[in-house]
Amino acid sequence: MITKIVSELASIISRKENILFELSEKIKVKKELAISTLPLYILMRFKLSYRKINGHKRVFMIGNLYLPFATAIDISSKFKLKTLDLLHLAYLKILKKQGEEINEFITADYDFKREKENIEREPNINLISFTS
Repeated sequence: MITKIVSELASIISRKENILFELSEKIKVKKELAISTLPLYILMRFKLSYRKINGHKRVFMIGNLYLPFATAIDISSKFKLKTLDLLHLAYLKILKKQGEEINEFITADYDFKREKENIEREPNINLISFTS
């Protein structure tokens, strides 16, 4: 999952041209280098770490799936989100069930903002959105 987080951060940073330009100027590196180093900086700065998820779940008519994928399918009827966004929520839900203390979900994705009420109800976290 850590590679997914780094990939997601790189994708977000690369699409925010003004922020990317400003950050690359501040740290005095080319944009391409900033895209690959900023996600790692964010992980270290906020002390984010990898949490392993084990397990599979049987999904009707499909068979056994890795638990986050099965959970994403389970919650897809509750949230009108894209696949990767459903996976974010699935990981969050599973990690909470495993005992991780997760109280907030911070995002710049408009689709999450649209689903704010549902997300705050289940998986019962505070959604902080940085979208306009």
